Amino acid sequence: MTLEIFKDSDWITIRDGEKEIGFIFDVKPGDQWKPITATDVHSPIPSEALIEDKAIKLDIGKLTPEQINMMLKNLPIDITFVNENDEVAYYSDTEDRIFPRSRGIIGRKVQKCHPPKSVDVVEDIMKKFKSGEEDTAEFWIQMGGKFILIRYFAMRDDEGKYAGTLEVSQELSRLRALEGERRLVQWGDEN
Repeated sequence: MTLEIFKDSDWITIRDGEKEIGFIFDVKPGDQWKPITATDVHSPIPSEALIEDKAIKLDIGKLTPEQINMMLKNLPIDITFVNENDEVAYYSDTEDRIFPRSRGIIGRKVQKCHPPKSVDVVEDIMKKFKSGEEDTAEFWIQMGGKFILIRYFAMRDDEGKYAGTLEVSQELSRLRALEGERRLVQWGDEN
């Protein structure tokens, strides 16, 4: 059926995605197959075609601002983005934020958003990220009976130029306590 319905462009799209998804039975196809024609190789798949004009084209796919916001608010992490000028440009407003944030920090220098005792650490991270000396920094703390991992990532454009810092915080107590394995989903209070 696929041989009757799929065009070469469909098979090319499948081939492009094979490395990401993997191969069954550890079989890795060679390069014997050559498409007859390469027209419409990247024609939008139906889900892409249905997204309205207000969608933002990303490296892979398109999302509306509403979809991006929904995704960021539902990730089990707190995200804060500081732009190349050390100004807080964004934070995810998740339901159970680890560190409280106020909309008033948007546009404020990140150094002014930290307690005085940690400003030197913030300055050092920014300096090393901007110089290219470092790309990541991480800390973990115990706070209120919770284990919190805090990670910083230098954001760089395609040419390697510093574009800002992404702070990602995650409460990991439950994940640290996991043992064995669970192969099936369990809903609700079925811990």
